[in-house]
Amino acid sequence: MAKQKMTAAEAIAAYLVRKGVDQLYGVPGAAILPLYDAIREKTNIKSYVVRHEQTAAFMADGYSRATGKVGVCAATSGPGGTNFLTGLYGAWMDSIPMIAFTGQQKSTLIGTMQFQEAPICEMAKPVCKAVYQLTDGKDAAKMIHEAWTTATTGRKGPVLIDLPINTQKVELEVDWDKFVDEPEVLPSASKEELYEVLNLLKDAKKPVLISGGGVNLANATEELKELAETLQIPVVTTGMGMDTFPNDHPLFAGRMGTMLDTPYGNMTILNSDLIINLGGRFADRSTGTVDIFKRDAKIIHINLDPKELGKTVQTELGIVSDVKSFMAGLSEVYKSLDVGIAAAVEPGIKKLDLSEERKKYARKQDYDTLPIRPERALKELREFLDRDAFASHDCGISQIWSCQLFETYVPRSYLLTGGAGTMGWGLGAAMAAKLAFPERQSVNILGDGSLGMSLQDLATAAKHEIPVIVFVMNNSLLGLIRQQQNWFYDERDISTDLIYKNELCDNEERGIDFVKTAAGMGVRGELVTHYDDIKPALQRAVDSGKPYLIEVVVDPTAVCGFSNNGSLTGFEYSNK
Repeated sequence: MAKQKMTAAEAIAAYLVRKGVDQLYGVPGAAILPLYDAIREKTNIKSYVVRHEQTAAFMADGYSRATGKVGVCAATSGPGGTNFLTGLYGAWMDSIPMIAFTGQQKSTLIGTMQFQEAPICEMAKPVCKAVYQLTDGKDAAKMIHEAWTTATTGRKGPVLIDLPINTQKVELEVDWDKFVDEPEVLPSASKEELYEVLNLLKDAKKPVLISGGGVNLANATEELKELAETLQIPVVTTGMGMDTFPNDHPLFAGRMGTMLDTPYGNMTILNSDLIINLGGRFADRSTGTVDIFKRDAKIIHINLDPKELGKTVQTELGIVSDVKSFMAGLSEVYKSLDVGIAAAVEPGIKKLDLSEERKKYARKQDYDTLPIRPERALKELREFLDRDAFASHDCGISQIWSCQLFETYVPRSYLLTGGAGTMGWGLGAAMAAKLAFPERQSVNILGDGSLGMSLQDLATAAKHEIPVIVFVMNNSLLGLIRQQQNWFYDERDISTDLIYKNELCDNEERGIDFVKTAAGMGVRGELVTHYDDIKPALQRAVDSGKPYLIEVVVDPTAVCGFSNNGSLTGFEYSNK
């Protein structure tokens, strides 16, 4: 291919097209206008303007989680860039590949405290896999290629690219033939390591597979299913692995953790004698205090990043490997050797089915009291939605209720920030998922506290006609923090009450009237106070083909069950 003349901004835009990018989320400003103009004039990339830059970062993050591709966002210099930091941090914590562009003052003025100049590279470096600044516009093609490769290979992560306005305008010649992707060679388990795993499995009476977020990142959910069915041993998911294994599969035992758990999931871990962690990190929300793992159970840990092995929990065997190739290799070796696994060949057992045990220990959901119990609200929602519906989450008690109760069946459909735990994140993720898969339902499950942090971007859904459902469970509290104040601080609550007298609205006892506020932005909505009205409201939302807000008034006294002692437990659960 002959060399092509273009500006640095046009080279970046052209590279994005070559990589299949078709959506850009952000807010333009003076310092990023050359890139936005190149997007408009030289590509078919659709630009979505949001009402707060952090929502653009959340959308890029959510798009990546839903699709497995790279989400892209852009903002201007100074406050535009700094508003990206929370979104970058969330993607970095969960190893999500995304590219964030920021505008910047002229390169000759950097460091002189000019208008809307910020040291964004220095600020973003701790929460990005890498940061770049285009100091020479002629390096634009080389830089974007390196940045893309960095974000998408190895342990993935977000990358920030800072673009001084003058360097965006520099002309260069680009030979695209120079920028060819090299096949990625990921580490994989050796035959000896696979044999060692099988030897440990051979003697185990109660082995269990833990499926972590790395299973989704590796697009390895089919390999997980095949491995579990081949070995006939249970699967327990972590917070980031919620949707990596169908929750109605006979081998699904549940979820593990101090909060984001199911009772039988934790019980399965606690009763096991061999734990194989596939792509998880043994993060604190999964394990709590790690003393629980200092027992007779042996632990095998598989992770792409060697720094994760032995970092939190001592292991019998740590294997640096791509989790997809590990599971495929283990299944293949097991079948070829015909090794007997004690758990799978117990007399009288042909195929393991944990369905009845899951039901036996499941938390209660069919409450018929008013105000609506949040457990009942989630029951009505899950029964209404399609199996492949997207459910995005913000942090707080709504997320915990959902993680404990809401079943998932399709990979990359259960969207939440695991490490960062960001309030205000879920609306952006729900919108991006819906834009990526218009034919699938997309709902943001959140509390009223979180909605207060994303409320402005209901206007984004309205402007771009993104038919997401915002399912807000309103208890007029920062519910999770109030619960902790009640439990751990002798009910000394402070600043967790969101109620105030709103004489301008019908629901004056709850403060914000979310339905009227949404209407003011062009979003349809309705208030629900009885559980029998939830499914009809959801049907009207779907039928409208428009963004829709459903405000469900839930019992403010309802609490979620989680470990009081900071450790993983399996026998404490409430069905009251």
